[in-house]
Amino acid sequence: MICPSCNTEAGDVSRFCPSCGATIVRALEADDFIGKIVARKYRVEQMLGEGGMGKVYKANQVALDKPVVLKVLRQSLLSDERTVARFHREAKAASRLNHPNSISVLDFGQSEEGSLYIAMEFVAGKDLHQVLSKEWPLPEARLVRIISQVLSALSDAHGAGVVHRDLKPENIMIEQRRGEPDFVKVLDFGIAKIQDSTGEEGPALTRAGFVCGTPEYMSPEQARGAQVDHRSDLYAVGVILYQLTTGMLPFDSDSAVGFATKHLTEEPPLPSRRRPDCKVSQGMERLIMRALAKDPNDRPQTADEFKADLNSLDKDRRSANAARRGVSSPVLQPLPRKVTPTDSTGGQQNEQTWPGQGEVPDQTVRAFPDQMERAQRVLRQGQQAGASGAKSRATDTGVTPVPADKSLKVLKGATVGLVVISLGFAGYFFWQVNQDAPPAGTEVAGNGATPAPVADRRPLYEQDVAGANRDASFAERLEREGDDAHLRGELTVAADKYQQAFAKDPRPTLSLKLGEVFYQANKVQEARGWWQRHLKDQTTTKARRYILEAMPDLG
Repeated sequence: MICPSCNTEAGDVSRFCPSCGATIVRALEADDFIGKIVARKYRVEQMLGEGGMGKVYKANQVALDKPVVLKVLRQSLLSDERTVARFHREAKAASRLNHPNSISVLDFGQSEEGSLYIAMEFVAGKDLHQVLSKEWPLPEARLVRIISQVLSALSDAHGAGVVHRDLKPENIMIEQRRGEPDFVKVLDFGIAKIQDSTGEEGPALTRAGFVCGTPEYMSPEQARGAQVDHRSDLYAVGVILYQLTTGMLPFDSDSAVGFATKHLTEEPPLPSRRRPDCKVSQGMERLIMRALAKDPNDRPQTADEFKADLNSLDKDRRSANAARRGVSSPVLQPLPRKVTPTDSTGGQQNEQTWPGQGEVPDQTVRAFPDQMERAQRVLRQGQQAGASGAKSRATDTGVTPVPADKSLKVLKGATVGLVVISLGFAGYFFWQVNQDAPPAGTEVAGNGATPAPVADRRPLYEQDVAGANRDASFAERLEREGDDAHLRGELTVAADKYQQAFAKDPRPTLSLKLGEVFYQANKVQEARGWWQRHLKDQTTTKARRYILEAMPDLG
């Protein structure tokens, strides 16, 4: 770019002329790479991002019809031997890694025009910064699930002698896979340092005292420009955990120098003080502060140790939750029987409501125990008559005593009568139940919900709940249980509770939560249906922008 003021070459990146200081206004140029086939292998489709060293594109590997990511070095930097060497080192560092949570390098080479490129696997998802911006606060169980995978990737890299040195939320991709929610890929080893005792790396590619990385996540030793090792990456993990917990960085500043100075000289405030409304356990808070220690010797010494401490906290949390769930809850108790008042004989007559089959008629349920009791009376009186031979008439039952020599016949007759009566009323009972039961193929809602009609086989998010079947207070209790399950990361349980609550009180907040739970579980069709229901029921929802970013087709 030529400066229009003094006609001096101003370079491709600077906004100011290095000679006269004049501001340079650059015209937008069409990207020559879009639509081209690089190295006769990759068709470039769109630009994903741009940095100081080059541009990142989404491309298609022609031979396999497979999406890939191409990182292409700027043409203007090809003459800089140090930058080219660093680009080569990035490819070498990433190629050393063979871990499910690390980005895979597929190819490295030079295009026909001379451009250097690195081809990497394409990850469909959102980076952690986007997740943090849209979904904070995140349940502690979800933080553990994400950061444990980051530490696994770092453990593999450190074992291969690679230190990342630029770990931040933008370099952590989150992909929602079927059966694997929040699957992590660690990206961009662009300024990675390769620690190798063989000396094959040659001269250092960064000058002494040169600082590289992102100031907000730099360790104190990195901010000083001192030698760094794998524990510098663990400090960055501590900063990320702090940010995920509180929604804020441990330090605020308006300049890179300000961030570096605070990392060097200031102790970060406790997360619970930085953000009093955040939900952070004491164990998690202690682990975060340990990771943010100024002295590397005071931090977790390896990524595996850090991960073990993190998983230990999660195990303690789950044990505590299990202990709390062991306390009886009225919502989780079996449906109570309906009990009638005690009758004059001192017995009780019970009416059992069978979930999903309707109520059995009162006279049917009452008649059965009455007949059983009458038959048992006859049996008892026959036995008494056989023992005493009494011939007087009993005043309480109206049954004439029988002689002792006929007691056996009475006993047999009573037994036969009892069996006949039992079979007769049992048959009538089950016939009546089948009359009231829904036809085969009918969907029956759980927890006492009204059975869905045979004709309405639509998903719950397309149905309307009749006013007579609504129960707002019961729905609120179910929703609270769903919230607790969601915080524990139990997406299936949360979805079940929310749907039961929706069947009792179809509020827009429930359809919004259901869409989010199914989206996190990678059940896109269900998430789309619930979010569509939410947008329909609450046209002025504040969540519209978030929903449409996740599913633009709902717009």
